Formats: sequence, structure tokens, C-alpha cells
Amino acid sequence: MNKPQKSTSASQRTLIKTAEAELRIACKILEWEIGDIWGHVGARLPENKGIAVQLFRRAEDSKKDWLVHFDYSLKKLTGVGTPPRESVIYTEIFKARPDVNAAVHCHASTCVAMSLADTPVSCVHMQSGRFGTGVPIYPQPIYILDEDEGADLARTLGNANGMMIKGHGIVTVGKSIDEACMNAVYMERTAKIMAMAKLFGFKGVPGDFIDQLASSKEKLLTRGKRLPHSAEWNYYAYLIKSGKTWNRGGS
Repeated sequence: MNKPQKSTSASQRTLIKTAEAELRIACKILEWEIGDIWGHVGARLPENKGIAVQLFRRAEDSKKDWLVHFDYSLKKLTGVGTPPRESVIYTEIFKARPDVNAAVHCHASTCVAMSLADTPVSCVHMQSGRFGTGVPIYPQPIYILDEDEGADLARTLGNANGMMIKGHGIVTVGKSIDEACMNAVYMERTAKIMAMAKLFGFKGVPGDFIDQLASSKEKLLTRGKRLPHSAEWNYYAYLIKSGKTWNRGGS
């Protein structure tokens, strides 16, 4: 009778270690691409027993990575550092969105600028179909610190895979750490493309643009096998594993 329990426990430990390794990769990718030290990435723990969050920067009182597990009442379970001050971003979104297993919060500068202009990131190029006609913008320029603020944020997010917090930053979500991370990378990248395009007179995409793009992408995805991770994730993970640094500059 005890063997299945031990097997399950071992399986959960493996899942947790895998998630922690991916949280570290995601934070390194976002540190490179977003240029932010204050962001963090979180993932559900197995059986929804809590949340693991890795911060971009290290814990102030330690030379170790700031990677902490906490429950839905924000009680620390294990790890290095304390739960981030905006932990309710994770708890309230994960409560509201059972389809979401990972989330990113960071302070992408071009997205912040666009939020101030009430201009949502939307689908304008081949990799931005995920943003549709525009991501939600949370209208209050505040830190998300209390449970009611987190719940309000989750309501604003709705079923979208990303959102902007006015004058503050972004939140992206996904079924996996990979997906949530790449949604953040492409949200900032798309914001930069939109900002540059407006300098050249861009007024917005035509009405059939998104449908045409979606149809073409569906056709593309039928040509080639699906991989456990995105090609972007695998590329960055290779750079990190190889000890390389990212020096391309802006996204």
C-alpha cells in the first residue's frame, strides 16, 4: 500500500524540480529581453498545493536565487526569500483561471509607455496573433498588494493571455512556464513594433488581417511536428546551458 504513495511523492518531487529549473530559465530570458530586475515568474505546484515563484534578482540576504514556495494564504512553505509583495497576482489569477499554470509579472518599458497612452498591444505581426484585437489594460496605476486588488486584476485579465497595468507593467499567463514567458517576450516586442510603426504613419491593421494571419499560422503548424517546448524556449535554454550571454540589445 505504501509503494504507490512513495511513487507519487517521487513523481511530484520530479515535477517540482522541473518547474524550478524552468522558472530559472524563464527569469534569465526575461532579464535579457525585458531589462528588468524587479520581475518574477510563478507556477502552480503539483495538485495545486501552492505556488512556486522565482524572482529575477537574488534574495537580499542571500547569494542564492530567490525562489520561494507559498500557499494560497501567502504562507511560505519552503525555499529562499519571502513571497513577493505582489504574490496576490498569482494566487488570484490561479484561482480564477484553472487553465493557467504559470504567470509572469514584469515591467516592460514600451508596454508601460503604451498603457499610458491607452493603446493596448494587439495583433500586428506574425508572432502577435496571441494578442488578438488588444490585451486588457488595468486602469489603476498601483502595486497589486491586497487580495481584492489581485481579484480585480484577474477579472480585468479575463480569458486573455496577457494584460497591461497602467503606468506599471505587464502580466502574462500560459498553460506552461514556456508559454507565459514567451507571451511576455512577444508582448514587449510587439509594443516596440507598434511604437515604431506609428512613427511611419501606421493607423492599425485592416479588418481581415487577424483572420488571414490566423489561417496562415494554422497552415504552418500542420507542417512539422509539435515539440514539448517552443522553438524560442529551446533556443534560449541552449544559450543559458552553454553559458552564453545575450548581447543583442533591445528586443
